[in-house]
Amino acid sequence: MKQSKQCSSLRVVAGVATQDHQVLVAQRQPDAQFISWWEFPGGKVEQGESDQQALAREWREEFGVDIQVGAPILETEFDYGDKVIVLCSFWCDVIDGTLALNQHQAMYWSEPRRLDAGVFSAADRPLIEKLRHQFDTELTCTGADKADAMM
Repeated sequence: MKQSKQCSSLRVVAGVATQDHQVLVAQRQPDAQFISWWEFPGGKVEQGESDQQALAREWREEFGVDIQVGAPILETEFDYGDKVIVLCSFWCDVIDGTLALNQHQAMYWSEPRRLDAGVFSAADRPLIEKLRHQFDTELTCTGADKADAMM
């Protein structure tokens, strides 16, 4: 008789803050599972929380700031073998406080095209690709708009 593997599904949220065509990424503290990978800040959705509530709570815990959660960006699913992660990403803006490293070892503002997907967890990689495409499209449109304005 073949045993089926039992996988638990875990809902996780990530916030994408932007500044001058750059996004905020943070480096996790080393642990057994994800070493020191980079991530878009966020975390697990607790029972009884909406995605937006969880994201706001996680940013308060991780950075000591209040955020306004905006529109959803992308929802992805990745099977790590022992669990399935459903990652829901949202645009967000810091509305109060100064970013502090409460649970990460580093943070960095980067253009999405400069992010090395190899240092992010597999669940984050589709989000990186979406951000690259979206920011490249915005920059191309902005450049075209400037050229039109000069004529």
